[in-house]
Amino acid sequence: MQIQCCLLSLLLLPLVAAGSLTGAEYSLSVVSMKPLVELETKLIQNLDDYVKALEHKLQILRRHISEIRLENEKAQRNVVLYLSHPLNAFALIRRLHLDWVQWRKYMEQPVGGAQMRSFDAWRDHLPTQLDLQDACNGIARIQDIYGLQEKHIMRGQLAGIKYNMSTGDIFAVGQHLSRTTNAKEAVPWLKEVKRRLRNQTPGPLAVDKAEVLLLLAETYIKSKHYAEALPILDRALKHNIADAVLLRRREEVQQLIAKEPSTVLDNAEPKDNSKVAILKWGCRGFSREQSPKALHCCYNFTTTPFLRLAPLKMELLGEHPYVVVYHDVLSDSEIAEILEMAERRMARTSTVAQPNRTSSPTRTAMGAWLKRSSNALTRRIARRVRDMSGLQLEGSERMQVINYGIGGHYVPHKDWFTQHPEVMGNRLATVLFYLTDVEQGGATMFNKAEHKVLPRRGTALFWYNLHTDGEGDWSTTHAACPIIVGSKWVLTQWIRERNQIFIRPCLGRTSD
Repeated sequence: MQIQCCLLSLLLLPLVAAGSLTGAEYSLSVVSMKPLVELETKLIQNLDDYVKALEHKLQILRRHISEIRLENEKAQRNVVLYLSHPLNAFALIRRLHLDWVQWRKYMEQPVGGAQMRSFDAWRDHLPTQLDLQDACNGIARIQDIYGLQEKHIMRGQLAGIKYNMSTGDIFAVGQHLSRTTNAKEAVPWLKEVKRRLRNQTPGPLAVDKAEVLLLLAETYIKSKHYAEALPILDRALKHNIADAVLLRRREEVQQLIAKEPSTVLDNAEPKDNSKVAILKWGCRGFSREQSPKALHCCYNFTTTPFLRLAPLKMELLGEHPYVVVYHDVLSDSEIAEILEMAERRMARTSTVAQPNRTSSPTRTAMGAWLKRSSNALTRRIARRVRDMSGLQLEGSERMQVINYGIGGHYVPHKDWFTQHPEVMGNRLATVLFYLTDVEQGGATMFNKAEHKVLPRRGTALFWYNLHTDGEGDWSTTHAACPIIVGSKWVLTQWIRERNQIFIRPCLGRTSD
């Protein structure tokens, strides 16, 4: 699916908007979806309680039906003899005048009132339409960016593991894609729903076949494939022969076929905008053959005096731009504490271009800001950042912890500002800690330098955003590839240039 993300790269700088965990945020991160599992557990139990209430009413009815039927059968064997007894005749009149009126009232009594009140109390905590839209976007993004086949996703096959994708799941994605500018992407999803309806079990969650056929026909019409739409409308009319909407739509399609040529149905992929094309190219694996690089791994003893006692394992990825991976810089206990701190502060993330938007085409994630002075752990991590970078953190923004959602990504962007902020200075460097492994997807991709780094728990990326003369380095443009399977947590520390005047003064431009 084509992602609409034509934003100026100078505006794609991270920002976390303040806000509480309300609607339209569940799909933005894995951690925000955790309460939904507990909510569904409560809803299942609530539905089970409703079934028990129904069963209790049925038990009462069945018991009394047996008693009433036994008396009625006795009367049926010899009606005159039965009615000749005054007590039998009296009982019959009383039952018909009083008892059956009470049974009528009992039948009117609603079952499950308490359960419905419980559901209504939880209604505000349910995902919204915007949550579902973001979730559908995430599934479509995974398929589009990595070039996966729809049939594999619809079968629930991801990362070599079999998951369950119901007919309702597939229909929701098809409905969503049918509303996009490239509606033909909905066709394979809606066709699969139509195929599955042959074995559908009737029930309150059953998908309406006429609705599916009409939506599939409308999708073809939107793409000007009128010849494909007409037989589908005919099939829908077989199930609803007098449906006015279907009859009117069929007539309109016939008129369109007579007036306009039908577009030839093709499977050509839509043309992507530049950012989506870059994301596909890098996340699938750079297509150009890369020349061997004479880079190396070593222990860093020199950045700060402390490293003489406890050197850091360093892997040099590239010199232009300068990108380094530090291995084993966070312990499991430190990561656990960071995640615990962040979970209590999570809020939706946005970009400078869209500071108030809850659903962004550029990044799908939630985040939290942590002060470096919060506790012993954050102070220790700040010292570690200084050990890795050799730079001062005073005057830099707080650390940011991010958790990505369904198909979570961030389109190609840069961390430095085009217009230099006067107070803090520009973002000289970035340190990006990976707090979790990601089963598949989620790589950090430097498209111009053709580096791709997979998330590895406890590692950190370090790079300079500015040239030695203080100008922004476009070769540091990077992106977060969509997550296919897994939960990606990162911690970012941007380092501002203002307090580095004696540590890294502006010099002449280094050669590129």
